[in-house]
Amino acid sequence: MNKFLRAAVIFILVIASLLVAIALIEPDDVTVTRKTVIQAPASSVFAHISDMSYWKEWSSILLADSTANITVSGTPGAQGNTVAWVGDEGRIGSGSIRNDGSEGTVMRYTFQVTAPGEMLADGTIAVKDSGLYSIVTWTFHKHFKFLANASLLMVDLDRYMGGDMESSLTNLKTYMEQTAEPVVAITETEIAGYTIAGIRDTVAWDDLEGFFGDTYSLFNGTPAEKIKGPHVGLYYLWDTVHQRTDLMAGVVVDSTDIPVNGIIFSQLPAGKALMAVHKGGYGSMQYTHNGIKRYMQYSGQNSWLVLEEYLTYPGNELDSNKWETHIYYLLQ
Repeated sequence: MNKFLRAAVIFILVIASLLVAIALIEPDDVTVTRKTVIQAPASSVFAHISDMSYWKEWSSILLADSTANITVSGTPGAQGNTVAWVGDEGRIGSGSIRNDGSEGTVMRYTFQVTAPGEMLADGTIAVKDSGLYSIVTWTFHKHFKFLANASLLMVDLDRYMGGDMESSLTNLKTYMEQTAEPVVAITETEIAGYTIAGIRDTVAWDDLEGFFGDTYSLFNGTPAEKIKGPHVGLYYLWDTVHQRTDLMAGVVVDSTDIPVNGIIFSQLPAGKALMAVHKGGYGSMQYTHNGIKRYMQYSGQNSWLVLEEYLTYPGNELDSNKWETHIYYLLQ
């Protein structure tokens, strides 16, 4: 028995010595770096990286398990914005990636795995504008406590994490160059209340152009001093099932003394709103609306009315590339 105990103690001491020796040789910190080149504006690429809601479109981890429960929290693109997942332990397990803040177009992040096993790491993703394309550099950093770093003898972290990073960057490149929607710059603002004169009706989508044209033509003979603001559209309901909308088209006025038959007046109250500027034709305007809706979804805000102000439009500019529309989602 004593011989057995002595042998066991010697074996344990040998193993411990080996672990210490390996730990002394292996590094305490490991950094993995991967790069890619994307033919897209750096600002747009970085927005699709810093806003964690986009990661499900290109992250190899999140794409590996279609049944995973993916949640996003925090303000999109801001510090604390986090994407978390709970999936099959044999495929992606459970974990999260958190935006820890940005400096210019460099985002710091925390990467955490909670199952199977546990791991905590950090790193940066930087986007550099080369003029013709964007260079994305992804750095993953893991610190090991003494003895724990002995595991590096058996685990090639560069190959293990680098493979996921490479495939994710390939996905990001494809997504940005082929399918990504334009990034929408959104401002939280206060909108002033004003009076609108116009026509309200439920209109089929195919008839919107004619409805706006007919409504605005009613004001052609109105004295210029009676019109105090841009042409506008108020959208109360957007029915995607029947492809129609309840809306009011009109102009901003300062009184109800408008000599136009058949019009009604609506008082738009002052209040908080989310605002975005859309430049160009109306065919791509849905991208701008989608951007505001995405922002509301992940910031927990709700809208009761959508306002479009047509600053440059077909009535005063023939070139659709020069059209400018200010879109407001009035918050509840």
